[in-house]
Amino acid sequence: MLAFAETVESRRIVLTFHQEKSHHVGQFVKLPYTSKDENVVYTLDMSKWWPLKKDKQTQQTAHQQEEQAFRAYEAELRQHLAQQMAAGVSRQAILRDVEATAIALEQAQATPDEKGRLRAYDLIYGDLRDELMRNLQTGRILEMNGRVDEAVTYYETAVADQMSTRFPYEHLRIIYRRREQYEDALRVCAAGAANPFLEDKDRSHFQSWADKFSQHLQAS
Repeated sequence: MLAFAETVESRRIVLTFHQEKSHHVGQFVKLPYTSKDENVVYTLDMSKWWPLKKDKQTQQTAHQQEEQAFRAYEAELRQHLAQQMAAGVSRQAILRDVEATAIALEQAQATPDEKGRLRAYDLIYGDLRDELMRNLQTGRILEMNGRVDEAVTYYETAVADQMSTRFPYEHLRIIYRRREQYEDALRVCAAGAANPFLEDKDRSHFQSWADKFSQHLQAS
């Protein structure tokens, strides 16, 4: 019969065996019985299989694997991002692809590699989103403070990024129309009409203005 001592100290546990019944210890160790005493006390070293120690080591290993995967995927993603932008892919298009991949990764098995990869995609997504919003907000603040020429530069960047809001297109349309820069107004409105990330009603709105500017240029 197996009995455990009351205390466990320094990952060592005292096991007590009764003479007439015990010749083994569960699934862990097999010890021959030789003593003539009524009870025999053995001390079993648990340091090599102690569950808490194993869990801690496993967690540390998994964390290291996740960190390595995160750094590798981040570097790979940033390189791929630079290549896409150099090829003329808009930030908004890249953002949508990154978001779709991140959503898929959230449903995948939570291995250290997949966790690291998801973290990398989340980081890139946040950076892209912040940069898109920063261009838009900077342009808005500059325009409100009367620095329209500087605001135009940021709005044009937002248009090139194919932002999923009509704000930069509409403000450029108004600015160029007031300045009688109809070719620029037509270009911006045509870009808005072709932007797949805008709502249908917004694309129709800019298509209508593109037609008006086109007719005006033909008549002049």
